[in-house]
This record gives sequence, C-alpha cells and structure tokens, in this order.
Amino acid sequence: MEPSENANAYSREDPNAPLTDSASPRRVSNPTKEAWILDSLKKRRTEFLAKEQIRTFVGSWNVNGKPPPTDTKLLSSWLGFVPDGSQVELDDLPELVILGFQELDVRAEAFVYNNSVKDMEWTEAVERSMGAARGALIKLATKQLIGMFIMVYARADVVAHIEGVQTASVGCGIMGVMGNKGAVAVRLVYKDTPMCFVCAHLAHDAAQVDRRNAQFHDLCQRLAFAGTASDPNPLTPSSDVVGGGLADGERAHTVFDHSYIVWFGDLNYRLAIDTGDMNDILARGEHRSLLGLDQLQIVRMNKQAFAGFDEGRIEFAPTYKYVAGTSQYDARRRPAWCDRVLWWTRPGCEDGVNSIEYTSVDSICTSDHKPVRAQLRMDVWKVDVERRRAVYLEVLRELDKFENECIPTAQVEATTVDFGSVYFGRMAKRRLRLSNSGQVPLEFSFIATPSRLAVAPAWLKISPDSGMLLPGQGIDLEFAIIVDEQTSGLLNTRVEELYDILVLHLRRGRDYFIQVQGAYQVSVFGMSLDVLVHCKGSVRDMTRADFEQCLHSGQFSVPKCMWTLIDFLSRYGVDRELSLFYFAGDRALGRRIREWLDTDEPLDPNVILQWPEGPRREGAQSSSRMSLTDQTLVPSMVSDMELNHAPTTAEALERLSLNAWTPPNHSTTAEDTPHRQADSDSDSGGEHAFHPSSVPGSVELAGTPLPETIAAQTNPHDTGVDTVASCLVELLRALPEPLIPVELYAACIESGGLSRAAALEALEVLPAGNLNVLVYLLAFLREAVERGATSATRVASVFSRALLHPPPGHVRTDAEDANAESFLMFLLRSHGQI
Repeated sequence: MEPSENANAYSREDPNAPLTDSASPRRVSNPTKEAWILDSLKKRRTEFLAKEQIRTFVGSWNVNGKPPPTDTKLLSSWLGFVPDGSQVELDDLPELVILGFQELDVRAEAFVYNNSVKDMEWTEAVERSMGAARGALIKLATKQLIGMFIMVYARADVVAHIEGVQTASVGCGIMGVMGNKGAVAVRLVYKDTPMCFVCAHLAHDAAQVDRRNAQFHDLCQRLAFAGTASDPNPLTPSSDVVGGGLADGERAHTVFDHSYIVWFGDLNYRLAIDTGDMNDILARGEHRSLLGLDQLQIVRMNKQAFAGFDEGRIEFAPTYKYVAGTSQYDARRRPAWCDRVLWWTRPGCEDGVNSIEYTSVDSICTSDHKPVRAQLRMDVWKVDVERRRAVYLEVLRELDKFENECIPTAQVEATTVDFGSVYFGRMAKRRLRLSNSGQVPLEFSFIATPSRLAVAPAWLKISPDSGMLLPGQGIDLEFAIIVDEQTSGLLNTRVEELYDILVLHLRRGRDYFIQVQGAYQVSVFGMSLDVLVHCKGSVRDMTRADFEQCLHSGQFSVPKCMWTLIDFLSRYGVDRELSLFYFAGDRALGRRIREWLDTDEPLDPNVILQWPEGPRREGAQSSSRMSLTDQTLVPSMVSDMELNHAPTTAEALERLSLNAWTPPNHSTTAEDTPHRQADSDSDSGGEHAFHPSSVPGSVELAGTPLPETIAAQTNPHDTGVDTVASCLVELLRALPEPLIPVELYAACIESGGLSRAAALEALEVLPAGNLNVLVYLLAFLREAVERGATSATRVASVFSRALLHPPPGHVRTDAEDANAESFLMFLLRSHGQI
C-alpha cells in the first residue's frame, strides 16, 4: 500500500457524484498543504503503521427466486475454499467471507411482508455447504431487503480484531424507494482499517443504463451507518486533518467514509449493442472480444458511475441470461456480464486491494444467472495512535517553520480611520499608509464579512481595495465617505451610525481589522418627507428616541425647512424682481444656509445678501408675507391652506387643477436665452448658470400658457438669492424617495406627451402629503413665473429633474427629458381647455 498525498479529499464525498450533488464533504482548507503533510507522513509511515494482508472471499448470485440446491457440493464448488475432508487448516481459509444474493424472494407478497423465511433457508444451505470450515467461520452479520441478502463471516482467529460491525439497507426500485431494487450493506473495522461491503441489485433492461447510474449515486448518498470513531486513512486521524471538520463519532458514515468499498451484485449492466453474431462468438470462446461493449466499463471510463472503482480481469463468459437448468444462453436475450465484483480504495490506500481470483461457476444451473466469486488480497493495518500523533505534530512544526519564513507581513499606519464630522453631500477623505515589511511579495485585498456581502458599507469607498506590494514598497489607501440620498435614510434618524470594521486580508498571511468611524451631522438634506413634516425644531441635536417620538406627534402640511427657503425667495427674490434658478450661487454660503436649516435658525438676510449691519435697504419687505401657522406663501393662490393643516388628496388636486392665473403686465418672449452650465458640485463660489433645456415647440399645451419672461436678460440677480434657490432645488433632489415617487415615473413621463388632464390623472394616486407639498411648491413657482423672476421653461427644466427620478438602473432618454418638462409645464398652467 502506497498512501497518496490526497488522503482526505474523499472524506465525506461520493467521487462519482455530479458537481451539483448535495453531499457535504469535510472542508479541506488547503489541498497543497495537505499534500505536503501526507507525503511527509508517507515517508515516515513505518514509524507508526504495522501492516499485514488478509484474504477476503466475495460471492454474488442472482438465484431468480429458486430454492437452494439440494446438493451441497454445488454451493461448495461456488465457495471454493471448502476442504475435502473433516480437517481444516485455518490458514487455508480466507479471513473474511462475504456472500450476496439477489432475487432471493420474488413473490409479490414479499413487497408487503419482508419476512426472514428465505434468508434462513439460504443461510442454512450455505452453512451446510461449508463442510468442515463451518466451525472455523463465525457469522458477524446478515441483512435482507426483500430479494437482496448479504452474509458476512470472519475466521475464528481474527474475530477479536474486528469491531464496529453495522448493517444498512436502501431501496431504490419502484417509486425510487421500494426494495425490489437497491442495496444491503455491512461495515466493519478490521484492526484500524474500516471497510464497507455493498450487495446491490440495479435496474434491469439494456436501455436503462442512465437509471442504473442514477441508482448508484442515490445509494452512495443514502446508505449510511451510525457514527463511530475510526480513521479511514492510516496516515492521519480524521480529527487531525488540516482544516478537518467534525470528529467521526459525531456524524453518520457514508460508504465513502471507509478505506475500502467492495461493491458487488447483479448490477445489470448489459452489452451496449447486439452485434448479431454474439452466439457464434461465445461458442468459439471469444467472449473477451465483447468486453468493449460492456456498459459498466463504458460508464466507468466516462466517469458517469463507479468512477475510481477497480475490477479483476474478466476471463469468464457472460453470466446472464441462461435457460434455467442448463448452461445454454437464452436466445431471446442479449448475453451480458450482469454479475460483478468491484472495489474502491480511498486515496492514501492505493494498491491496498488486489484480485487473486475472479470467475463464475458454470456448474450451477438452477438460475438464469451464473454465480460469480472473487478472492481479494487486502492490506490492513494496526496504527500506533500515540506515535502517529507525535509524528504528525513533528511534521506540522516543520511545515510551520517553512511557512513562517514565507508569510507576508505588513505594517499598517493605524487601525482606526476617524473622519470627524461628516455632512450630507460633502465628501470626506482620509489616507492610510500600508507597507510591505516582509521578505516576499504581499497581495492584499479588503474582503467581505459574514454580516456584510460587500467589502465596505455603501457610504464608504476604498481606493485601491486590492493590490500587490513588493518588499519595501508602500501605498496610501484612500478612504472616502459620501452620504447621499441613497445612504442617508437610517443615518438621518440615528438608526445607524457612521461606523464599520473593515477586514484587510493578506493572501497567505494574516487579517488586519481597520475601524472606520465618523460623526454624521444629521441634516434635513437626505431626510425623507415623512420625517421632515414632523420636525418642528433643530434636527441636528435630535436623538433616535427624539425621532421616534417626533414621528408620533403632529405634523406640518409642508416641511418647515422648505417653507423657510420659499419664504426667503418670495420676499428677497420675487418681491425684489431678481431672477431665480439661473445661477448656482456660492458654495460656502450654501453650506452655511444648510447649517441654519439643520439647526432651525432663521436665514439671516444680512449675511445672505451681504447687507451691512443695521437697517435693511429699501426694496425688501420688513414683514413676512406669510407665517408658519396661519398664512400661505401666495395668498392669491392657496390662501385657504394653512401649513399646519394637511389637506386630503382630493382637496390638493382641486387646488392644483382650479387655480386661476391672471396675466401680469410685463413683456414676454417665447424662448429663453441659453446660459452657462451650472456646476453644483464645484468647490468654487462664483456665479454659474443653470443649463436650461427646451420643451418641443410642436407640443400643443392645453390651458392658458404662462409667460416666457426675459428675466435672464433684463432682471438682475443676487448671489445670495441664487444660493437659497440652489438649496431649494438640492433639498428636493436629496429626498431619498422623490416628491413624486419612482413608481409614478412612467405614468408622469407618458402624460407629459399627452395633456394636462393626463398629468393631473397621473397624480391621483400620489400620497396626500406629497401632493400637498407639490401644490405648495407649484404655487410659489407659478407666482415666480407670473412676476417675471423666472420662466416656465426654466422652471420645467430645473424642477423636472428634481421631482422626477427614473427607477434604479434606468437611463433617462432625451425624449423622457422632454416629456418630463412638458409634464411640469402642464402642472404650472391654469385650468383651461383640457
């Protein structure tokens, strides 16, 4: 026996199983490492293994429901080891005798009453035929399943070396479970060598080769024995294998959890085709020329079944099908070697089984099958467990020494990356130095954890997240946090925090754990509309409990932060005849405005408009045209709607569809003059114009159209007012769920190409809270257009993207852009001819 390097590769696995098989092999952590360990143990095996050889007799016969022959000499001729006289030499007998029968009982009632009448009858007949050897052979186990029957005997002087004898049976016949087809099996441990004997009867008929293959795999999976402590590999105990799993005693054994499997019986594999001259070939004794057509050899070669199994050289004629009572083949059936004896050896035990004899017995004619027998020489061993473990540990220590010299090591600058205060929409970056401090190339990568499938949370980006460093090299890892509308939801209500532990993995090395943290500054930007309408003060200082309590309190009809922005734009933009939504404003000022909104502080016009301290200039109304509780932004349009009263959907739709509009007394033009593209993500604070897009002139808009002003050409603008306007647009864009929900996107886009009535109909399913805020916003935008602060096309261009978001993964087309702007134009118009 020459153990191989892959001794644990089949520890729980049927090697014949397809890749999709549900077998649960013991985990192998590193096959290359195991190969080295096992090769080292193989070279030192004489230090802990004591090997010897035994003979095992295996016989198989499909008796076709016939009773045992009355002449005991017939069965004795099958056994082959029966002495002629009354004296027997133990050394002349095999150590193990395994006999298997098929179709022992073919009666219909046998399927219902699985009695032991037939097996007792055949047991007595077999034991009578043993002659003088009977007293020297001890019966260890028998197992019957309808027509299948297995008997296991051991020579009297070796019984003390055998333990762990168990039996099992599985039916795979009718409906996949009946016992007319299936297997009976016995396992035992001879000294320290576990072995399994399987007597099987598979599906008949030449065309059923696929079914026979499937039955083989099914039996491999379903045949199981109770767990016992035994090592299928003599080189390594199961519990010591590198990456080993459960100890053997904690789980059931499958047939492949043994050093050897002997699989025999009526396997029913036939000849693949009929050559037409088979009888002539057999009459001339040239039966070996037909072996190339043997289905069993073909499926073994193609690894469809019995992969890794061996068989003795077939020198005998096909064992099926004979005319009962004769040695003549039945001309109605194609002859075949149905009755076979095969064996499998675990990797690590190669050459542990060899065939001494493999033949059939032509003199027995009672059945349509001829019995077969095989004598096998098998290596068995006795293991010095303590010495084996000592050698095993010495090998492991030697391996550890080699590995330690080759393990990559790294130096990480710090194990914590602290971003400090983190704000919505504002990227924060930190760097961390990683250096290769070892003597071998270092391959690194950030890996997922059991609680997170991605290598990092959605709000964190790592660059690079993998790479290689030569000895002495280093790299700066960049960590970037960006909280946007996709990730802000749970952060903005304190349900989650900016905290995570990353795993930096070195291939063939250790893992480093890097803590990433930041103090997220809760903001109205990126907060859902449902939460915003309940917030009555500063959100910055609210705790998770405060948010939970807030959501169960009263609500405003529109978010307070939106009211604040619109109120400022109305008083200091529209009333002062300044243009709106054409310039991006100042980024630094925008951050300050956001801070005021988050902390519920009033917007300071002296700072925003850069007024000197003291009395305000003329032109700005000293008193607000509306309050948070009792007035609306544009009394002429929504004077009956209070901010602390949320109207129903029907009320809001009625206001949206019936608001009248009176043309103002100022000049209009049909088109806006193009302006420079705004860069809302730029860090500079200069004056950057939004880029307008046009509505197709061929679209006929129902109702009275709003004027197209020339505000961008004639109206002055103020950077502070532009900044507040930008904040309003960004507030809408930052809603995790847009004001018009994503599920309504398709209907709204479609209605943009139809009519105002279609646009209003698309909004009928809009939640009442969302519709109320939309009505409020449109009221302000209508007045801004009416009073010349902006144009309808400009409003449609800017707000169509802020209000209508395509579904995730959907790329918005130019046609959809045009329809989105038309949709908003419809909503801006007064009710007229629909």
